[in-house]
Amino acid sequence: MQNIVPARSLARRSRNLLLGAVLIILLGILLIVASVFMQTVRLVVPSNPNYSLYTFATSALAWLGGLLILLGIVMVIRAVTWKRDNILAQQIADALDDFLDKKYVYIRNLSRFAIGYVDAVLVGPPGVLVFRITQKGGTFYNKGQYWLKQKDKDDWQSLRWSPTKECVDDIKKIREFLAARGLESVPVFGVVVFTEEAPETRVTLENPTVPVLQPRELSYGLVDTYLSNTKRIDIPTVTRVVNILYE
Repeated sequence: MQNIVPARSLARRSRNLLLGAVLIILLGILLIVASVFMQTVRLVVPSNPNYSLYTFATSALAWLGGLLILLGIVMVIRAVTWKRDNILAQQIADALDDFLDKKYVYIRNLSRFAIGYVDAVLVGPPGVLVFRITQKGGTFYNKGQYWLKQKDKDDWQSLRWSPTKECVDDIKKIREFLAARGLESVPVFGVVVFTEEAPETRVTLENPTVPVLQPRELSYGLVDTYLSNTKRIDIPTVTRVVNILYE
C-alpha cells in the first residue's frame, strides 16, 4: 500500500492563508488610520447637515478596522497551527499495510477548502474509503448515527459527538467533490476507527450506519462493505482520484 500525506500542498495553503491574513491586518490598520485622520482633521463642520453621518462613518471605520485586525490574527494562528500530518492516521496505515497491496493509496491528513478536513482516505479498485479516526476510550453503544457512552455500570450518557455523523458528512462532501470533477461513478464508503483496543475501548453495535472497527479488525471488518468488490474502478481512475484529492 502506498502511504502519502499532501505535505507540500498543505504548506502552500498555510502560506497563502498567512499572506491573506497579513493583507487583511494591513487593511484593518489602514482603516483605523483613516478613522483617526477623520477625527483629527474635520472634513465636515458640525453645522453641516451630514455631520452625524460623518461621525458615524468615522466610528464605523475604526470598528471595521479592529474587526479586520482580529480576523487577521485568527487567520495567522490558523496558518501557523495547520496540521501537517495525523499521527492517528499513520497508526491506521500501519494496520492496513499488512493486507493491502500497491494498488491501494492511503492519503492521510486530507485538507481541502472544498471538502474540509478528513483524517484519511483510502483509494483503490473498490473505490474510496473515508476514515474517521478517534482515540477516545471507554465503553460505547452505537445504533445508526446515535451514540451512548457508559458512565457507570447502569448509567449511559447520550453523546452530542457522533463520529458516524462526521464520517457520513465527509462521505457526502467527497462524493460531491468527485462528482463536480466528472467522477460521480466512483463509489465512496466510510468507516469509523477507534485506535484504542479492548479493554480501553469497547463498542457495542446495532445496525451501524457505517462500520465501526478497531485496527486489528480492519483486515476482515470491511469485507462486507468496501472490500466486497475489489474491481469497482480501474487503475487509471484510481490514479485520477488520487491526483485530484492529493493536489
